[in-house]
Amino acid sequence: MRYRIALLLFFIVHIHFSQDFNYSVHTLPKELVNGANAVVRLDMYKVSIHAFDHMEVQSKRVVTVLNKEGEQFIHAYAAYDKESKITALKATVYDANGFELEKFKQKDFIDQSATGGGTLYSDSRVKYLGFTPVSYPYTVVFERSYETSDTAFIPGWYFLDGYEVSMQKSKYSLDVLCDVPIRVKESNLQAFGVTSSNNAKQFRYTAENIPAIKKEPFSPSFAQFAPNIKFALEKFKLKGVVGSAKSWKEFGLWIYNDLLAGQSELDESMKIKVRKLVWGSQSTEEKVKRIYQYLQDNTRYISVQLGIGGWQPISALNVHRVKYGDCKGLTNYTMAMLRAVGITSYYTVLYAGSDKRNIDPDFPALAGNHAFLNVPLNNGRELWLECTSQEVPANFLGTFSDDRHVLKVTPSGGEIVTTKKYSPEESLQLTNAIINFGEQGSINAKVTIKSKGIQYNNKYRLPLNKENEIEEHYKDYWDYVNNVKVQSANFTNDKENIELSEVVEVSTENYISNAGDQWLFAPNMFNRNLFVPKRSRTRKNEVVIKRGFVDEDFFTINLPENVKPEQLLPKIELNTDFGEYSLEMTQAQENQILYKRRLKIIAGTFPKERYKEFREFRKKIARNDNSKIVLIKTQP
Repeated sequence: MRYRIALLLFFIVHIHFSQDFNYSVHTLPKELVNGANAVVRLDMYKVSIHAFDHMEVQSKRVVTVLNKEGEQFIHAYAAYDKESKITALKATVYDANGFELEKFKQKDFIDQSATGGGTLYSDSRVKYLGFTPVSYPYTVVFERSYETSDTAFIPGWYFLDGYEVSMQKSKYSLDVLCDVPIRVKESNLQAFGVTSSNNAKQFRYTAENIPAIKKEPFSPSFAQFAPNIKFALEKFKLKGVVGSAKSWKEFGLWIYNDLLAGQSELDESMKIKVRKLVWGSQSTEEKVKRIYQYLQDNTRYISVQLGIGGWQPISALNVHRVKYGDCKGLTNYTMAMLRAVGITSYYTVLYAGSDKRNIDPDFPALAGNHAFLNVPLNNGRELWLECTSQEVPANFLGTFSDDRHVLKVTPSGGEIVTTKKYSPEESLQLTNAIINFGEQGSINAKVTIKSKGIQYNNKYRLPLNKENEIEEHYKDYWDYVNNVKVQSANFTNDKENIELSEVVEVSTENYISNAGDQWLFAPNMFNRNLFVPKRSRTRKNEVVIKRGFVDEDFFTINLPENVKPEQLLPKIELNTDFGEYSLEMTQAQENQILYKRRLKIIAGTFPKERYKEFREFRKKIARNDNSKIVLIKTQP
């Protein structure tokens, strides 16, 4: 009875709103239009949990799209599969003056696989609105209802969708109409004026008139400061399989026993093959690397969204047979091969991506978007294996998976661990260059670059490029050098030490400015850092430097016999909380100059009030990197 009353009230509000709402963009408050690509005028969401295996969701969303960039905030789609049924789906589009342009019933929505063209198999589908605007602005009213037996994902809520979108009114309600315990976590609500009225079984949230947030350089990820709520049932169902998430330990047990069990078996012939692979290995680490190399040489990545909602890996036998798999299948296959030679490894779930998103240690729930493998070694060390890549070295974590909380799945349960954080010194780029002047100011140079750590991450695929792509890479990298010509480029990818070496021979005819008997010459030819963040007088967010690094540069500059520097650059040393910078020029011989530079950027989070200080540091780096000296032609 209580549920029927709540549902009736929801639709009374819904009908009243529909009758009174003016869809003209001219009624929008100016403060919501300023800096926005779209305005979410109404976002109503109601979740009703009838049992641990039965959930209903109703929603209405009204979005005014101000320009093309705002189209990403329409969100007019509905996913479905065997466990989830769409019960209502419609949309109406209005022009700038609030007049109706087009109506869409459920049959008018485009129906396709939910995982796109890069997926070989999938049992999930999505219906989405296919509307092409002829002008902006316009407004989309989208309504959707569905019911599902999948309760592993309880829809949470972000009261603001992202940067450069504003929100006029947002209402979220959740009713637990059964005895299953539910957990909730609220983040950043007070700062955005979100109000709530909750008890153990009912949750109500409302927010109004949140202006668009401008995306600022070096900001935290949006999810870190945006107002949001998330929910999780302690007992849930996923594609017919009952699960539990009272703790990460218990949740990990569910993954181990219900998702992974039985999927890691290999036939005897494959076990024999794997054992032959590691014959003669001198250590566990060598065995792991041989098996990992076999994986890279004999399989490829392709998305497979089958098996308990896309969360269960396909079997190791199937991966071995077809020679492909997704992150789950390839990770499980590698784990099976290691087990065949007596090596323990752990299937690990994470949020992959450069934003360093964590699995929340305090909120056990179905989470993550990727899987990879953890291999503990006897000496206390551990190896990480990215099983979807055919190029990444064993135990290399780049920006895809570094420095974040992940869920390691063991026979005794789940465990939250942290992946490696690279220090600035570990992310070293060392550049040596021999620069030779020719007649009339032409220059030929041999440049050797060695990259490690996160800087290796930026370079390791370079040797795989075509010749013209390599030339374009260096022209872009040294875009401040006019008419640079790449004579040759050779690479050594040392996967054992995780280091990429580049040896590049280049020439240019017009690098030096000629003024009579004087040449204007910028000594830093091959590693200028000229980026300066935009000025901001009203900084809103903290300053976040996600990753640090070190650049060390040594240039030997050989001048013609009749040329000498009028004056060398002064010695520079900068030391700040954001990093360090040093520059020194010396005259080694009469016609030879040495240029030495070091830049260190330190990862960290700093108060917004220090943005100006950080920007000033970057300005000084750019100014010094761009410094020039005068070369004087003398009489022979």
